[in-house]
Amino acid sequence: MAAEKPSKPTYYQELIKFYFAPELRSIVTLLYLGIFSYFSLYYISSAIVSIQYLVYVTFGKTALQGIGHLFVGMAFIVSMAAPFLLSFYSIFVLHKVWDKPHWATYIKWLVTFTMIIGGIILIIISDSTARWAAREPTMQTFIEDSGLSNRI
Repeated sequence: MAAEKPSKPTYYQELIKFYFAPELRSIVTLLYLGIFSYFSLYYISSAIVSIQYLVYVTFGKTALQGIGHLFVGMAFIVSMAAPFLLSFYSIFVLHKVWDKPHWATYIKWLVTFTMIIGGIILIIISDSTARWAAREPTMQTFIEDSGLSNRI
């Protein structure tokens, strides 16, 4: 009889094992997971709004809009989708940082804290940029048509 090879755990099983490991660093990793999971859930609606804007522009009446509309629209799309994508990806990248065996532990902690502070700062900047772009006159028709006037 052939001996069964032990199955390699999936990436998600490794991720769960990483965040819920019985180690001291799990206190920080669970806090990190909680923060960026909350950001992901909070900003998922922003990612949906950026997709709605793409559909609005694709099927809307933008043929005679100026170049300013293009740049404000791109700033709006990127700044609406960025917080969700950044926070969602941050959940997975921390596992990769701590999976590096050739990095010293203090470097892993430094990268972890840099990712936390840098990620939060980038999310704040992106959110402010989205609000600025939404207040521009070129975006007013989309904002009013989507019912987003009270969210800005």
